[in-house]
Amino acid sequence: MAVAIAGAGRAEVEGEAVCTTGMKGAMLSGFTFWLLGVFVLAGLLGWQTWRARQIQAEAVAREAALIARNAALSEAASRAEAKARQLDGVLAALSDGVSVVDAELRLVGWNPRFAECAGVPRRALRIGMPMAEVLRLQAEAGEFGLVDPEAEVAQRMALLRGGFFVPRVRRERPDGSTVELRRAALPEGGFVTVYSPVMSTPAPHYQPDLAAAFDADWRSRIPRLCAVAAEGDAPAVRALAHALRGIAANAGWTVLAMTLGLIETAAEDGDLAKVSALVAMLPLDPPA
Repeated sequence: MAVAIAGAGRAEVEGEAVCTTGMKGAMLSGFTFWLLGVFVLAGLLGWQTWRARQIQAEAVAREAALIARNAALSEAASRAEAKARQLDGVLAALSDGVSVVDAELRLVGWNPRFAECAGVPRRALRIGMPMAEVLRLQAEAGEFGLVDPEAEVAQRMALLRGGFFVPRVRRERPDGSTVELRRAALPEGGFVTVYSPVMSTPAPHYQPDLAAAFDADWRSRIPRLCAVAAEGDAPAVRALAHALRGIAANAGWTVLAMTLGLIETAAEDGDLAKVSALVAMLPLDPPA
């Protein structure tokens, strides 16, 4: 009986020891997992911090590169602008007229002397102006002689579209002076033209047949000028006044040429009252 009781006591003690050992093992295992979790969380937080710093560093590097590129572009633009100003200054100082026409045969650049040397109104010029309009103004002003303006424009435009032009040519202007045209093709299409005055002499005395032609041209255009002035069509007034001014300059009618110049300016300004007053001063018949 005593042996049984002693065995039972030992078994109970051993059971408690086993239970205590199991609890300690469980606690140790739980602590291990908790510690592992802490390490994992710390590693994740560390990686996130490192990645955030890396992203920030990349953003700073991109911003620095963008600032450097913008600075380079700004410097290049400043150099280009300075060169453009220098070129404008050179062109403005030239005694020759210069014009630039693009591949689509549109006026894209000119210097202050171009309008005077080419015989077109300065205020009529604009960027992108079709070359046909420039030629029409010249034809109507008598820059190509006594020609039909529309036919002359069509002929010259056909030559230009075909890529044909004479590199150097001299042309007598309505006031009797001579201008030399030098034209060169541009690499990407279009061309640049230089108008160089060769001489400046008074207009020659015209023969009777030329005088008759001027008289007929005047009589045919004056009624049209009066009509468009009465209608208040400023662009048509400007074009007709410009054409008649060329005729008057060719014929030596100085006062009429000056009056027509005033009409042209008034039409450009849109001053229709002044246009009407000046047109009323023009004679229907040219000076004898």
